[in-house]
Amino acid sequence: MVSKKNIKTSGKEFDDFLIDIGKKLKKYRSAKGYTSYEQFAFDHHIGRAQYGKYERGTEDMRLSTLYRILKDLDMTWEEFFRELK
Repeated sequence: MVSKKNIKTSGKEFDDFLIDIGKKLKKYRSAKGYTSYEQFAFDHHIGRAQYGKYERGTEDMRLSTLYRILKDLDMTWEEFFRELK
């Protein structure tokens, strides 16, 4: 069992992880034909400002939110996390 004290969710490594997640969200959103993150968020009932933070990598998100976004992008977990640093 991993102690919560040993899980680092701040600092450069985690910040870089969030930025990588955001880049992937933007890439796949664009591939779906959405040139604007605002329109994607609006069409899928996600707060536009909040979704923008996810794509910029400035905000952590819940797994349930990522699950919903991946469903909206017609993606599996495996597809999304493939080739992530």
